[in-house]
Amino acid sequence: MKKAIILFLLLSFGLSQSKVSIQDKEIEINENEAVMEVLGMVCSMCAFGIGEGFSKTDFIDKSKFSDGVSVDIDAQYVQLGLLESANINPEKIVQVIQDAGYDVSLLFILQNDKLTKFGTDKLGILQPIAFNLTSDRSN
Repeated sequence: MKKAIILFLLLSFGLSQSKVSIQDKEIEINENEAVMEVLGMVCSMCAFGIGEGFSKTDFIDKSKFSDGVSVDIDAQYVQLGLLESANINPEKIVQVIQDAGYDVSLLFILQNDKLTKFGTDKLGILQPIAFNLTSDRSN
């Protein structure tokens, strides 16, 4: 019995996930994923444009979601699969969204068992607002 509990605990550490809140919707974010609030998306062409923008980057894990990108137009968020080996620069993520004609108001990145939350300041500049949030925690 002890061995089973220890094995379960060891396996649990590799399955890092958390829940974040965007537009009053709770979203599950897993290890090597990013979720961002993107206001103004109103149609499937918006989602297509954002997906096309991320398809040209070198940090998207195309095995997750649909080619690495999931867009929820109703809840106004985009979820990305990130390559484990990629050094994620939040500004690159935001730049893709801005190039598609939208702004990011919140961004969450879960990598290396650390959830980091970014928000835009009064000047519209993305800033980290919470570091090293523990996984399996709501924000």
